[in-house]
Amino acid sequence: MGKWSKLVGVAVPFILLALTGCAPIAHHFEGKFLTTGPNGPETPGTAGAPYDRVTIPSSGRKLDAYLVKASPACEPKVALLIFHGVQETISEWVKAQRFLYDHCVSSLVFDYSGHGNSSRPGTIANLNDDAIAAYSYFASTFGKETRLCVLGHSMGNAPLLESLPRFQPAPSCVVVGSAFSSLRDAGAHGPHSLRGPLRLLIYIMPDDWDNVKNIAHNHVPLLVIHSDTDSVNPIEMGKEVFAAAPQPKQMVVMHGFKHNAVYQSPDEAWWAPVFQFVKGEPAEAVIRRR
Repeated sequence: MGKWSKLVGVAVPFILLALTGCAPIAHHFEGKFLTTGPNGPETPGTAGAPYDRVTIPSSGRKLDAYLVKASPACEPKVALLIFHGVQETISEWVKAQRFLYDHCVSSLVFDYSGHGNSSRPGTIANLNDDAIAAYSYFASTFGKETRLCVLGHSMGNAPLLESLPRFQPAPSCVVVGSAFSSLRDAGAHGPHSLRGPLRLLIYIMPDDWDNVKNIAHNHVPLLVIHSDTDSVNPIEMGKEVFAAAPQPKQMVVMHGFKHNAVYQSPDEAWWAPVFQFVKGEPAEAVIRRR
Protein backbone atom coordinates (compact mmCIF):
# COMPACT_ATOMS: atom_id res chain seq x y z
CA MET A 1 0.00 0.00 0.00
CA GLY A 2 1.44 3.43 -0.99
CA LYS A 3 1.85 6.34 1.39
CA TRP A 4 -1.21 8.12 -0.05
CA SER A 5 -3.41 5.06 0.38
CA LYS A 6 -2.21 4.60 3.96
CA LEU A 7 -2.99 8.26 4.74
CA VAL A 8 -6.46 7.90 3.25
CA GLY A 9 -6.99 4.76 5.28
CA VAL A 10 -6.15 6.62 8.47
CA ALA A 11 -8.08 9.74 7.57
CA VAL A 12 -11.39 8.28 6.46
CA PRO A 13 -12.45 6.82 9.83
CA PHE A 14 -11.62 10.12 11.54
CA ILE A 15 -13.54 12.10 8.94
CA LEU A 16 -16.56 9.84 9.27
CA LEU A 17 -16.48 10.17 13.05
CA ALA A 18 -16.18 13.94 12.75
CA LEU A 19 -19.12 14.08 10.36
CA THR A 20 -21.27 12.19 12.84
CA GLY A 21 -20.27 14.55 15.64
CA CYS A 22 -18.25 12.04 17.63
CA ALA A 23 -17.19 13.89 20.79
CA PRO A 24 -14.15 11.70 21.60
CA ILE A 25 -12.33 13.09 18.54
CA ALA A 26 -12.64 16.65 19.82
CA HIS A 27 -11.66 15.60 23.34
CA HIS A 28 -8.57 13.83 22.00
CA PHE A 29 -7.28 16.96 20.29
CA GLU A 30 -8.30 19.23 23.18
CA GLY A 31 -6.26 17.10 25.56
CA LYS A 32 -3.22 17.47 23.34
CA PHE A 33 -3.06 21.24 23.23
CA LEU A 34 -4.96 22.34 26.36
CA THR A 35 -2.66 20.70 28.92
CA THR A 36 0.70 21.82 30.34
CA GLY A 37 3.05 20.64 33.03
CA PRO A 38 3.03 22.23 36.50
CA ASN A 39 3.53 25.95 37.02
CA GLY A 40 7.13 27.18 37.26
CA PRO A 41 8.82 28.62 40.36
CA GLU A 42 8.68 32.24 39.19
CA THR A 43 6.20 34.54 40.93
CA PRO A 44 5.54 38.27 40.81
CA GLY A 45 7.46 38.34 44.09
CA THR A 46 10.60 36.94 42.48
CA ALA A 47 10.19 39.71 39.88
CA GLY A 48 9.94 42.33 42.63
CA ALA A 49 6.18 42.99 42.82
CA PRO A 50 3.90 42.41 45.86
CA TYR A 51 1.30 39.76 45.09
CA ASP A 52 -1.23 37.26 46.37
CA ARG A 53 -1.56 33.72 45.09
CA VAL A 54 -5.27 33.08 44.85
CA THR A 55 -7.55 30.19 43.96
CA ILE A 56 -10.56 30.85 41.75
CA PRO A 57 -13.46 28.34 41.81
CA SER A 58 -14.76 27.32 38.38
CA SER A 59 -17.58 24.77 38.06
CA GLY A 60 -16.11 22.51 40.72
CA ARG A 61 -12.54 23.01 39.52
CA LYS A 62 -9.83 25.28 40.97
CA LEU A 63 -7.85 27.83 38.98
CA ASP A 64 -4.41 28.98 40.15
CA ALA A 65 -3.77 32.72 39.80
CA TYR A 66 -1.42 35.58 40.67
CA LEU A 67 -3.01 38.85 41.82
CA VAL A 68 -0.91 42.03 41.80
CA LYS A 69 -2.47 45.25 43.09
CA ALA A 70 -1.03 48.62 42.10
CA SER A 71 -0.14 51.15 44.77
CA PRO A 72 -3.20 52.78 46.41
CA ALA A 73 -1.74 56.13 45.35
CA CYS A 74 -2.10 55.27 41.64
CA GLU A 75 -4.63 57.27 39.64
CA PRO A 76 -6.64 56.44 37.68
CA LYS A 77 -7.36 53.08 39.26
CA VAL A 78 -7.10 50.44 36.51
CA ALA A 79 -7.04 46.65 36.64
CA LEU A 80 -6.34 44.20 33.83
CA LEU A 81 -7.50 40.57 33.68
CA ILE A 82 -5.12 38.67 31.41
CA PHE A 83 -6.07 35.61 29.36
CA HIS A 84 -2.73 34.04 28.47
CA GLY A 85 -1.94 31.87 25.46
CA VAL A 86 -1.97 28.13 24.96
CA GLN A 87 0.74 26.04 26.63
CA GLU A 88 1.63 28.94 28.92
CA THR A 89 1.41 29.18 32.71
CA ILE A 90 1.15 32.11 35.08
CA SER A 91 4.85 31.86 36.00
CA GLU A 92 5.72 33.00 32.47
CA TRP A 93 3.79 36.26 32.92
CA VAL A 94 5.45 37.52 36.10
CA LYS A 95 7.74 39.99 34.28
CA ALA A 96 4.68 41.45 32.58
CA GLN A 97 2.85 41.74 35.92
CA ARG A 98 5.85 43.55 37.41
CA PHE A 99 5.88 45.86 34.37
CA LEU A 100 2.19 46.61 34.83
CA TYR A 101 2.71 47.24 38.54
CA ASP A 102 5.45 49.75 37.73
CA HIS A 103 2.96 51.55 35.47
CA CYS A 104 0.15 51.75 38.06
CA VAL A 105 -1.95 48.96 36.54
CA SER A 106 -3.24 46.12 38.74
CA SER A 107 -3.39 42.66 37.18
CA LEU A 108 -4.77 39.18 37.58
CA VAL A 109 -3.31 36.31 35.55
CA PHE A 110 -4.82 32.84 35.93
CA ASP A 111 -4.18 29.36 34.62
CA TYR A 112 -7.06 27.70 32.80
CA SER A 113 -8.16 24.18 33.59
CA GLY A 114 -5.44 21.79 32.42
CA HIS A 115 -2.73 24.46 32.72
CA GLY A 116 -0.09 24.76 35.44
CA ASN A 117 -1.45 23.74 38.84
CA SER A 118 -5.11 24.31 37.96
CA SER A 119 -7.58 21.42 37.96
CA ARG A 120 -7.85 19.02 35.05
CA PRO A 121 -9.07 18.52 32.40
CA GLY A 122 -8.39 21.29 29.90
CA THR A 123 -11.24 21.37 27.38
CA ILE A 124 -12.74 24.11 25.26
CA ALA A 125 -15.94 24.00 27.31
CA ASN A 126 -14.01 24.19 30.59
CA LEU A 127 -11.89 27.12 29.38
CA ASN A 128 -15.03 29.02 28.40
CA ASP A 129 -16.42 28.44 31.90
CA ASP A 130 -13.07 29.43 33.41
CA ALA A 131 -13.22 32.76 31.60
CA ILE A 132 -16.52 33.62 33.28
CA ALA A 133 -15.34 32.43 36.70
CA ALA A 134 -12.09 34.40 36.46
CA TYR A 135 -13.89 37.59 35.39
CA SER A 136 -16.42 37.24 38.22
CA TYR A 137 -13.59 36.94 40.75
CA PHE A 138 -11.74 39.84 39.10
CA ALA A 139 -14.76 42.16 39.18
CA SER A 140 -15.62 41.33 42.79
CA THR A 141 -12.00 41.86 43.87
CA PHE A 142 -11.62 45.36 42.48
CA GLY A 143 -15.16 46.75 42.61
CA LYS A 144 -16.77 49.80 41.08
CA GLU A 145 -14.02 52.28 41.94
CA THR A 146 -11.61 50.61 39.50
CA ARG A 147 -11.69 50.66 35.71
CA LEU A 148 -11.87 46.97 34.72
CA CYS A 149 -10.35 45.87 31.43
CA VAL A 150 -9.54 42.47 29.90
CA LEU A 151 -6.63 41.49 27.66
CA GLY A 152 -6.29 38.35 25.57
CA HIS A 153 -3.03 37.06 24.17
CA SER A 154 -3.04 34.60 21.25
CA MET A 155 -5.29 31.63 22.14
CA GLY A 156 -6.48 33.46 25.26
CA ASN A 157 -8.63 35.71 23.08
CA ALA A 158 -10.80 32.72 22.20
CA PRO A 159 -12.33 31.92 25.63
CA LEU A 160 -12.35 35.65 26.37
CA LEU A 161 -14.44 36.57 23.31
CA GLU A 162 -16.58 33.43 23.50
CA SER A 163 -17.61 34.27 27.07
CA LEU A 164 -17.51 38.08 26.93
CA PRO A 165 -21.32 38.56 26.64
CA ARG A 166 -21.67 36.81 30.02
CA PHE A 167 -19.20 39.04 31.89
CA GLN A 168 -21.07 40.97 34.58
CA PRO A 169 -20.69 43.86 34.87
CA ALA A 170 -19.36 44.45 31.37
CA PRO A 171 -15.69 45.46 31.31
CA SER A 172 -14.73 49.05 30.56
CA CYS A 173 -12.51 47.97 27.67
CA VAL A 174 -11.20 44.96 25.76
CA VAL A 175 -7.69 44.42 24.36
CA VAL A 176 -7.27 41.70 21.71
CA GLY A 177 -3.58 40.93 21.28
CA SER A 178 -1.97 38.70 18.61
CA ALA A 179 -5.22 36.85 17.97
CA PHE A 180 -6.05 34.15 15.44
CA SER A 181 -9.16 34.66 13.36
CA SER A 182 -10.53 31.25 14.32
CA LEU A 183 -9.27 27.97 15.73
CA ARG A 184 -9.83 26.38 12.34
CA ASP A 185 -7.72 29.04 10.60
CA ALA A 186 -4.99 28.68 13.23
CA GLY A 187 -4.90 24.92 12.68
CA ALA A 188 -4.63 25.36 8.93
CA HIS A 189 -1.83 27.93 9.21
CA GLY A 190 0.26 26.61 12.10
CA PRO A 191 3.65 24.91 11.73
CA HIS A 192 2.13 21.55 12.62
CA SER A 193 -0.85 21.85 10.30
CA LEU A 194 -2.37 18.65 8.98
CA ARG A 195 -1.62 17.63 5.43
CA GLY A 196 -3.41 15.60 2.78
CA PRO A 197 -6.81 14.06 3.62
CA LEU A 198 -6.27 14.68 7.33
CA ARG A 199 -6.40 18.42 6.59
CA LEU A 200 -10.10 17.94 5.83
CA LEU A 201 -10.66 17.43 9.54
CA ILE A 202 -9.93 21.10 10.13
CA TYR A 203 -12.81 22.11 7.89
CA ILE A 204 -15.27 19.38 8.84
CA MET A 205 -15.08 19.57 12.63
CA PRO A 206 -16.95 22.41 14.38
CA ASP A 207 -14.99 25.65 14.73
CA ASP A 208 -15.61 26.15 18.44
CA TRP A 209 -13.54 29.33 18.76
CA ASP A 210 -14.31 31.84 16.00
CA ASN A 211 -12.94 35.22 17.08
CA VAL A 212 -14.19 36.99 13.95
CA LYS A 213 -17.74 35.90 14.72
CA ASN A 214 -17.53 36.47 18.47
CA ILE A 215 -16.03 39.96 18.31
CA ALA A 216 -19.31 41.15 16.80
CA HIS A 217 -20.90 40.72 20.26
CA ASN A 218 -18.55 43.23 21.86
CA HIS A 219 -19.92 46.73 22.41
CA VAL A 220 -17.34 48.27 24.75
CA PRO A 221 -14.22 50.11 23.54
CA LEU A 222 -11.87 47.72 21.75
CA LEU A 223 -8.14 47.82 21.03
CA VAL A 224 -6.70 45.27 18.59
CA ILE A 225 -2.90 45.09 18.80
CA HIS A 226 -0.81 42.92 16.48
CA SER A 227 2.74 42.77 15.12
CA ASP A 228 3.28 42.65 11.38
CA THR A 229 6.13 40.21 12.02
CA ASP A 230 4.03 37.75 14.03
CA SER A 231 4.88 34.33 12.56
CA VAL A 232 2.37 32.40 14.70
CA ASN A 233 -0.83 34.34 13.99
CA PRO A 234 -0.26 36.51 10.89
CA ILE A 235 -1.38 40.12 11.09
CA GLU A 236 -4.09 39.40 8.49
CA MET A 237 -5.88 37.44 11.22
CA GLY A 238 -5.81 40.44 13.55
CA LYS A 239 -7.11 42.65 10.76
CA GLU A 240 -10.02 40.25 10.17
CA VAL A 241 -10.98 40.47 13.83
CA PHE A 242 -10.74 44.26 13.76
CA ALA A 243 -12.83 44.56 10.58
CA ALA A 244 -15.62 42.45 12.10
CA ALA A 245 -15.77 44.43 15.36
CA PRO A 246 -18.39 47.12 15.99
CA GLN A 247 -17.34 50.64 16.97
CA PRO A 248 -15.78 52.01 19.10
CA LYS A 249 -12.53 50.34 18.09
CA GLN A 250 -8.87 51.08 17.45
CA MET A 251 -6.03 49.04 15.97
CA VAL A 252 -2.32 49.45 16.64
CA VAL A 253 0.11 47.67 14.33
CA MET A 254 3.52 46.84 15.77
CA HIS A 255 6.65 46.18 13.76
CA GLY A 256 9.51 43.87 14.69
CA PHE A 257 7.91 42.11 17.65
CA LYS A 258 7.77 38.34 18.00
CA HIS A 259 4.51 36.66 18.96
CA ASN A 260 5.28 36.35 22.69
CA ALA A 261 7.13 39.63 23.22
CA VAL A 262 4.22 40.92 25.30
CA TYR A 263 5.28 38.82 28.30
CA GLN A 264 8.76 37.51 27.47
CA SER A 265 10.33 40.96 27.10
CA PRO A 266 7.74 43.57 28.14
CA ASP A 267 8.71 47.12 27.26
CA GLU A 268 7.27 50.55 26.56
CA ALA A 269 7.17 50.09 22.79
CA TRP A 270 4.65 47.23 23.03
CA TRP A 271 2.73 48.26 26.13
CA ALA A 272 2.47 52.07 25.78
CA PRO A 273 -0.69 52.06 23.60
CA VAL A 274 -2.28 49.52 25.95
CA PHE A 275 -1.59 51.73 28.96
CA GLN A 276 -3.11 54.71 27.16
CA PHE A 277 -6.16 52.70 26.18
CA VAL A 278 -6.92 51.02 29.52
CA LYS A 279 -6.57 54.39 31.25
CA GLY A 280 -9.26 55.83 28.97
CA GLU A 281 -7.02 57.67 26.50
CA PRO A 282 -6.90 57.03 22.73
CA ALA A 283 -4.27 54.48 21.73
CA GLU A 284 -1.93 55.73 19.04
CA ALA A 285 -3.07 54.05 15.81
CA VAL A 286 0.29 54.01 14.04
CA ILE A 287 3.01 51.46 13.33
CA ARG A 288 5.18 51.29 16.42
CA ARG A 289 8.73 50.09 15.81
CA ARG A 290 10.87 48.13 18.22
